[in-house]
Amino acid sequence: MDMKTFYLLLFTLIAQLPCYAQLSAEQQIDSLKRELGKNLTKAQKAKVYGDLSWYYNSVSLDSAFRYGNEALEIAREIHDRKLIAQSLSDLGAIYFIKGEIDKSLDLYNRSLDIRKIEQDEEGIASLNFKIGAAYFKKSELKKAMSHYLEALRYYEQIKSENVVANLHSNIAVVYTSLHNYSKALSYLKMAETYFQQHSLYAPLANVTLSMGNVYYALLDTAKAQDSYQRTIDIAKKGQNFLAEASAYNNLGQIHTDLEQHKLAVDYIQKSLEIRTREKLESDVASSNITLAINYAKLRNFTKSKSLLLSSLNHFQQTGSGEKITSIYYQLIAVYAGLGEVDSVFHYMNLYKQNQTAELDNKVIEVSSELETKYQTEKKEQQIEILHRETAIQKLRLRQRGLLLLAAMVVLASGGILVFFVFKQRRLKAEARLQQEINIQQEKATRDVLDAEERERRRIASDLHDGVGQTLSAALLNLNYLHKSIAEGKTPDPQAMDNALGLVKDSYQEMRSISHQMMPNALLKAGLATSIKEFLDAIDGKNIKVNLSVSGLADRLDQQLETVLYRAVQEAVNNVVKHAQATRLTIQLMKDEEGISVTIEDNGKGFDPSSVDYTEGIGLKNIRSRVGLLQGSVEVDTAPGRGTVIVIFIPI
Repeated sequence: MDMKTFYLLLFTLIAQLPCYAQLSAEQQIDSLKRELGKNLTKAQKAKVYGDLSWYYNSVSLDSAFRYGNEALEIAREIHDRKLIAQSLSDLGAIYFIKGEIDKSLDLYNRSLDIRKIEQDEEGIASLNFKIGAAYFKKSELKKAMSHYLEALRYYEQIKSENVVANLHSNIAVVYTSLHNYSKALSYLKMAETYFQQHSLYAPLANVTLSMGNVYYALLDTAKAQDSYQRTIDIAKKGQNFLAEASAYNNLGQIHTDLEQHKLAVDYIQKSLEIRTREKLESDVASSNITLAINYAKLRNFTKSKSLLLSSLNHFQQTGSGEKITSIYYQLIAVYAGLGEVDSVFHYMNLYKQNQTAELDNKVIEVSSELETKYQTEKKEQQIEILHRETAIQKLRLRQRGLLLLAAMVVLASGGILVFFVFKQRRLKAEARLQQEINIQQEKATRDVLDAEERERRRIASDLHDGVGQTLSAALLNLNYLHKSIAEGKTPDPQAMDNALGLVKDSYQEMRSISHQMMPNALLKAGLATSIKEFLDAIDGKNIKVNLSVSGLADRLDQQLETVLYRAVQEAVNNVVKHAQATRLTIQLMKDEEGISVTIEDNGKGFDPSSVDYTEGIGLKNIRSRVGLLQGSVEVDTAPGRGTVIVIFIPI
C-alpha cells in the first residue's frame, strides 16, 4: 500500500468531535432527552434535536441522522435561517464520518452560503474548519490547508484555545501528507500539551494517532506502535471509537509489514468490529484490503479473494480509483495462488488500464512466485496425480509465456494508440463544450429579446387602451369647443373642464408608464431609492414589506442597476399576485465579491420538483437578465413554507 493511501486511511476526524464537553456523550444525551420533556418552543426543540444529533456522532450514527433531520425540518418550518445553517452543518458532519465526502461538502457549502448572508463570522470559521477536513479526505491538500488557515485566523483572534489546538492537530496531518514531518510533530506537540492539561481525551486520541502516523512515515516502528497503543487506551476513555478503530488498523498494518500475519489479522479484525458496528462502509472496505493481503500471505487465497472482491464492489460504487488499482494488484497475486490463469491476465489488463502505463514487472514476479509455491504445495498434497499436474503446469507456463510476449507487443502499439485516441477525445470534448457554450449564449440572448418584445407589446397595449382612448375623448371635446368658437358662440365651460380633465388623466397615465419603463429615482438617486419608491406604492394593509440595504452608498453601473431593479420588480409582483403572503422581506447587500439580493416571503410556496410545476415567464426573465451579467439565481421553496429567491451578480 502506498503512503498516500495509507494516510487517507489514517486521517482522524478532529473537526467533527464534540471535544469541549466535560460530561460523557451518554450523560449529555440523557440530559438533552430530559429537556425534550419540558414545554419548549419550536426553536428550542430544534436546538435540542441538533445537540442530540451532535452527541450521537460518537454513539450511534443512525440516531444522529434521525435527530439531525428532525432539527432541519423544524428549522425550515419556522424559517429560522441560522438553525437551518446549523442543521445542514450537523448533517454534513455525519456524512463525513460515514466517508460520503461529496455529500458532506454539499451540505457544508449550503450552510456556508447562509452564514455568509447572515454575516455569521463564528459560523463561517467553524465551516472552514470542517470543509478543510473534507478536502483533506479528498486529497486536495491545497484547499484543505487554505480552509484550515482561514479558520485558524479567526479562532486565534478570539483566543479560543480549544479550537486552535484542534486546528493545530489537523494542520499537522496535512504536513504529514506533504512529508514535512518536523512541522507536523511541532503542531501535534502543541495540541497534545493543551489536551493533556484539560483532560480532553477524545481529541487527545486523535493527536496521538497522528503522531503514530508520523513515526510510521519516519520508519520508527517502535515509536509508532507505542503511539497507537496509547491511542487505544486514551480513545476508550474519551469514547472516540474512530481513533480507536484507526489505531487497531494501523497496528495491523505494522505487523503486516513485519510479516507477523496472524497478529496483523487479530488487530485488523478488532478495527473491523468497530467500523462495521458504526456502519463506516469506506473504512470497512479499506480494512478488508489489508486483511486480504495477510490472508494471502497465510495462503488462504479463497478468503483473500472474497474480501478483495467485496472491497472492489464498494470502491467501484464510490469512485475511488486509487483503491481500485490497489485491489487489482492484489487480485493478480491471489488468482495466481489459486492457479486461475485466465483471471490473472484479466486483472493484469485491468491494472494496466487503470495505471495508463506499462504493467509493473513486479506484478508478474509476485504472481509467478505465488503460483509456483501454490503448485508445489498442491503437488506434495496430491502425489497420486503428480504426472498429470506436471503436464497441465507446463501447458499453462507455455501459454503464459506466449501471452506475455503478445502482451508486450500489444502494450508497445497500444501506448501509441491510446495517446492518439486520448488526444482525439480531448479535442472532441473541447468542441462539444464550446458548442454547448454557444447554445447557452444564444438561448440567453433569445430569452432577453423575447422579454423585450413582450415589454414592447405591453407598452403598446397600455398606450392604446389607456392613453389612446383618453386622448380620443379629449380630442372630441376640443373639436366641439373649436367649432363653437369658430361660430362665434361662447365656449361651453363643462366641455372645457372635460377636455382639461381628460388631458390631465392622459398626462398621469403617461407618467405611470414612463416610471414603469425607467423610474426617475433609478436615473437620479440609484437602485436603493428606486426600489424603496416602488415598494412604498404597495398596499401596506395586505402585505408588510421590509427593505434592508447594505454597502450601496455608491452608484452601480447603469446596466447592473436596471437588471436588478427589473428582477426585484418582477419578483415582488409575483409575490403580490400569487403568493398570498402577509410578509415580504428584501435584502440588498454589496461586498468585494459582488452584489446579492434576497427576496423572501411567507406565502404558500410551491413544489419545484412536482411534475405539474412549470417555471413562469417572470422567473425565466429574471434568470435571462441575470445570466447575461454572469450572475446566478437560486430558488428555495416548498408548499406551505414560503419562497426565498437569492440573486448574486459578481462585480
